Amino acid sequence: MRLIPSTLLLIVGALPLLLSGCEAPGVGEFGSESPLEVIPAEVNFGSVRLGESATLWVQVRNRTDSALVLAPSLVGADRAAFAIVRQPRSTLAAGARDSLLLRFTPTEARFYQATLLLGDDHPVEVPLRGSGTPGDRLEVLAIFTSSPPTLDGVADDAVWQLAPPVQVLLTQVEPSSSDRRSFSATLRAAVDADFLYMLIEIADPIPDETPNLFRFQGGNPAAEAYWRLSTEGQDALAVMFPIGSPESVQGDRPGETFDRVGCAVACHPARSTAHHEGGSYPTTGRIDIWYWKAGTTNPQGYADDYVAEGRDGASFPEERRGDAGVPFAEANFPPRGSAPLLPLNMAGGDNGGLDPSRFLWEATAVPFNPQAPNPATGRPWRAGDVVPGWVLRAQRTAFASRGDVRARGRHANGGWTIELRRRLSTGNADDAPLPRGQALPFSLAYFDATRQYAPFEHATLPQPPRPAHFGPTPSVLWLLLP
Repeated sequence: MRLIPSTLLLIVGALPLLLSGCEAPGVGEFGSESPLEVIPAEVNFGSVRLGESATLWVQVRNRTDSALVLAPSLVGADRAAFAIVRQPRSTLAAGARDSLLLRFTPTEARFYQATLLLGDDHPVEVPLRGSGTPGDRLEVLAIFTSSPPTLDGVADDAVWQLAPPVQVLLTQVEPSSSDRRSFSATLRAAVDADFLYMLIEIADPIPDETPNLFRFQGGNPAAEAYWRLSTEGQDALAVMFPIGSPESVQGDRPGETFDRVGCAVACHPARSTAHHEGGSYPTTGRIDIWYWKAGTTNPQGYADDYVAEGRDGASFPEERRGDAGVPFAEANFPPRGSAPLLPLNMAGGDNGGLDPSRFLWEATAVPFNPQAPNPATGRPWRAGDVVPGWVLRAQRTAFASRGDVRARGRHANGGWTIELRRRLSTGNADDAPLPRGQALPFSLAYFDATRQYAPFEHATLPQPPRPAHFGPTPSVLWLLLP
């Protein structure tokens, strides 16, 4: 099949033409029983700024040996946003070709869809899609797929080759931090009838996934003096959606709402700056947080599902907490002063198939025994041996709300590739619904080697330090779901 030269006209300020599904341009056959061949089979105008229009050509060929009446028309709730600028001939001779010029003019910042009908008898249906966007928004356009990706931390699925990438630069958010580095990130998204899928790639050459390791210094392994508990951190990623209307999620200052400043309503209001981990709840309203952690949720294949709640009368307690379900990790050391600062557990059995020098699996862990061989090496304890500082758990209840977000990250070729999956609607009050056909604001934050705060640190630090983290500019991104 041949695309006419002007099939793709410039979409001013928009993403390139995207054919939904896994078909390449020019394929799009409707089957041997259809009298008309239409290229493309589905028309996606991508993202178009409000006040502007985009135009695309559609080619039609009569497959039959008889003349056909085309009678093009538009149907659907959003048909007013689409128009047929150039009409084809009313009758298409046998084997003949013709073309239509379509125009899309959005008037609101949302997703649009309609259907082009061709033929007066059993017409061919051509789906039309497009999104309206203000000119200053950075958008991630999800594609619909019938072949969802495998969550393995590898971006080799066909759907990711079709999903349009959005590149952002993540810069330091904390004004007081001396770390002024930046990280580049690429985002893609896809959706099927039930789930949202996100792919986030972050260029970070050094993977950090072993927070708070115990390191043996040599000597008597039963004595606290010969062990050191590090304050090493882990890489982490937070994806945040407002629960309810974004305007209802507010910070301290007038006009500071989630759809304008993103997660700044939660991380930096004066009411929460003195709290644990620097404070992470909004002044009013609620936020759904998907918190992937390289060392304490990634091995289990999840992101930790949190909710951050600001004040709202007596309804919300002004805190950030995990959703219903058990935490994904617990400390492998006692609170300072309650017992010798030694590991509480060490690897046992197959350790859930994980490297015992980096991870510790709760289901097979055994109490720490300094007289027993190091389970990671099979020999007596030697200087330089390590024991993980956190015990990893699995979700004991299969559908606990804390385990709503499946995720898997892999570090290779100088960066993390992280895939996430969550149901569009979980039915849980502590989760943000993700309705299709809308533009949804969300925020993103990356934590490089952030410390896993624990009682032993708080006992010696006069004030818990705020975790340095990196966010995009603009601080609010928009997810467009078809």
